[in-house]
Amino acid sequence: RARAPERRACPADIMVSIAMGEGDERSALLPETIGESARASAHEGGVGVGNGFNRWASGKRVAMIAVGAILGVCGLVGGYMHSTMPGVAPKEGDPDFRRLPPVDFDDKTLLIVVGLPFSGTSALEGLLGTSGVITDLCKSDTWQCENTVLLERMGFINENVHCDPEDVTAAEFAYAYKDFANKWWDMSKPVLMDKTPQNLCRPTKIRDAAAKLGVNVKFVVLTRHPFSWTSEKHPFNQGYYVEQMVMARNLLADPTMSTLQVRYEDMAWNMDAVIESVKAFVPEVSNIDPWRSSLSDDSGAERGLPVGKYFQEKPLEWIGKPLTPDTYRLLCQLNYNSDGECSYFN
Repeated sequence: RARAPERRACPADIMVSIAMGEGDERSALLPETIGESARASAHEGGVGVGNGFNRWASGKRVAMIAVGAILGVCGLVGGYMHSTMPGVAPKEGDPDFRRLPPVDFDDKTLLIVVGLPFSGTSALEGLLGTSGVITDLCKSDTWQCENTVLLERMGFINENVHCDPEDVTAAEFAYAYKDFANKWWDMSKPVLMDKTPQNLCRPTKIRDAAAKLGVNVKFVVLTRHPFSWTSEKHPFNQGYYVEQMVMARNLLADPTMSTLQVRYEDMAWNMDAVIESVKAFVPEVSNIDPWRSSLSDDSGAERGLPVGKYFQEKPLEWIGKPLTPDTYRLLCQLNYNSDGECSYFN
């Protein structure tokens, strides 16, 4: 894709995001209330029929069709050189992260936390931060410590874009992460966390950016069952939920990615299992305290509450709602089967 050095055309309204975190201030469940212009959807081309996630992941593929709505023009920071690092072909106008001050990424891990907006990713971020070895982007003073505004300021995304898997290149992510390391992350800590819901539609770009920087990258994917979704402020929208969870499923099934699934329900009902899984996935973490939150000073209202205290005050409810067979099958592939989800493969 050729692009001019000074600016580039970008999709202004494409809803191809899998952001399952409560950090995004836009409502992921009622996109029509966001105030953005019309956005297109990503549609699942086919759902494999088999017995659950493992069988699906071993032989099934899902076609995703992204339909763009409105094209806008995004500014691109001028004067960038071509990237000549291996892994991604250089494009005209791509930024060269080597022009930034040097950063030592040796022995660092880039931890990407993703999930549906308003599904609990900020709570998960605050929980992970209590380990003492993970640094976040809160010093940037952006919305819920996410990268969206930072990427907008660099000209890599348009402010009206919820998520487009093609909007940020690997070279741009590499530039951004090196910039974050110079400005916002505490580089004395071994784990560099980026909790941004929209990142779930861009995992391959982030993986390739990490390779360019020579840093290890891991993805924590927060999932949430429709029956535990009881928010009145952000009501459940099944069509949008499925679109997002298809991308979560695909990421978790990708053998080229290092991923950990955390179920929101387990943070309420089985916290010990969540802590042990995180410690196994991120060996730098030796301790997590669910009665504290690293976001207490950086996030307002309920997002700054410790997970343990939040569920103590508001026990998680499980309320059934009508779901399509395809949704049940998708939930089975996401390792849910408490309500007969996997029986829909029979």
